[in-house]
Amino acid sequence: MDSARRIGILVFDGVKLLDVAGPGEVFQEANRFCPHYRLLLCSPDGRDVSTSTGTRISADASAAEAGPLDLAMVAGGDALPTHPIDPRLTEATAILHRQAQRIASICTGAFILAAAGLLDGRRATTHWKHAGTLARGYPSVRVEPDAIYVRAGRTRPPQHPPPHSDVP
Repeated sequence: MDSARRIGILVFDGVKLLDVAGPGEVFQEANRFCPHYRLLLCSPDGRDVSTSTGTRISADASAAEAGPLDLAMVAGGDALPTHPIDPRLTEATAILHRQAQRIASICTGAFILAAAGLLDGRRATTHWKHAGTLARGYPSVRVEPDAIYVRAGRTRPPQHPPPHSDVP
């Protein structure tokens, strides 16, 4: 799969297991029909993490070692809306952002993107239960509380050409 699209998912202690397993299953299912995706679990320091259920998952690389990505996804966690965002998460997110064609968050992962400044002046959404908290905590983000997802476009031009221009 040398021409596969590289998908990095940022994981961390307390990450919501569903936010990692759900997208992972979607991309693996897509690979059954046409192998285009290679998943890479990235933690801030490359170490394994413990999920919200206590299940340990292995990281494939640190954010700095991830290399070029077609998509970086920032998973969510239960503590993100109510606790300060760990600076290691915002730093890892900034690194992944520089290495990726696109960046996205899953559920409360939007809090990490907001803390990293990547949502300033942009539209965003998160779990409906936490949309108000996101809006109050990050007033420069235009939170859309009723949206399931928001496609806000690129924050900068791509740094490397996509391997398959025909695959969205």
